[in-house]
Amino acid sequence: MGIAGTDPVLAPVDVLVRTFNSATTLSACLAAAKRHLPVRRIIVVDRNSTDDTAEIARTFGAQLHFEEAGIGRATTLAARLAETENVLYLDSDVILRSASFYSDAVRALALPRTGAVVGIAIGHRFRFGLPLGLTLLRRAWVLSIDIPDDAQGAETYFLRRALKREHRRVRYVSGAMDHLGTYRGKGWAEWQGAQLRLAAGWSISTIIDSFLVILLIHANSRSPRNVLYTPIFFLHLLRGFTDPSRWRMRDRRTVSLAYGRRGQTATSREPPVCEGGGSEERLIP
Repeated sequence: MGIAGTDPVLAPVDVLVRTFNSATTLSACLAAAKRHLPVRRIIVVDRNSTDDTAEIARTFGAQLHFEEAGIGRATTLAARLAETENVLYLDSDVILRSASFYSDAVRALALPRTGAVVGIAIGHRFRFGLPLGLTLLRRAWVLSIDIPDDAQGAETYFLRRALKREHRRVRYVSGAMDHLGTYRGKGWAEWQGAQLRLAAGWSISTIIDSFLVILLIHANSRSPRNVLYTPIFFLHLLRGFTDPSRWRMRDRRTVSLAYGRRGQTATSREPPVCEGGGSEERLIP
C-alpha cells in the first residue's frame, strides 16, 4: 500500500472467521493467519457444519461458537465475542500472503475519515465495495451497526450504508491474499439479488452499484468469458432483486455447494468460475 511512516507497535488482534463446511480450505486459512498476524484469539462462528470444520478450528486453538440464525448473526456475534480494539474479519477460503498486510492496514485505519481497510487479492487491479474476506474494522463501530440476525446475505450492505452516512471511506491494501473461492450452485445470482433487495429495499442506485461491482469482479478474473457473462449474471441477479419472494426464507446453505467441485489449490491465483462463468468472489460485497 505504501503508506509512509514508521510501523506502530502492533497490538494483537482478534481474528473473526464465519464458517460453514469449510474443511477444504480452513487449515490453510488459519495457518496463514497465525504465520502473518499478531493473533490474540481466533474466533470461529460456525453454521453447524456437517464436515470437519469444527475439528479443524479446535486444532488451531480457535474459540468455537455456533449459530443457526444467519450470516448477520455470525457477523455480529463474532464482534461481540472479540475483545481487541480492532478486529480482522477473515473468510475461511482466504489465504493471507502478505507479511506486511496487517501493519499497512493498521496505519491505514488510523488515517482521517477511514472506516475500514480491505485486503485485495494478488493480481486484482480493481477495488470496490466492502467485502469481509480480509477486512480490518474497529470493533466498537461494528457493534454500533444494526445488522439483522436473520440476514442470509448482503450483510455488508448495513456496514456500507453506515460508512456512507458517516462520510467515512474504505481503504485497500493490494496484493494481500489469495481467495480460493467457493463454487456456487444454480440460482446463486438470483439469490444474491433477493438478499440485496431484502436488505436495501427498492433502490435504483443499489441496482447500478451492483452491476458495476459484478463487472469489476469479472474484470479482476482476467477471463474474457467471465466479462462477457456479466450481463447474463446481472439479469439473474435483477430477477431476484425485483421478486425476492422465492428466496425470502431460503438458507444460504441450500444455494451454496461445498468447495472443491471446481475449486483450486491454495497456491492458485486464477479464480474459479461460478455457475455460468461468474467469478468466485461474493457479488454483493
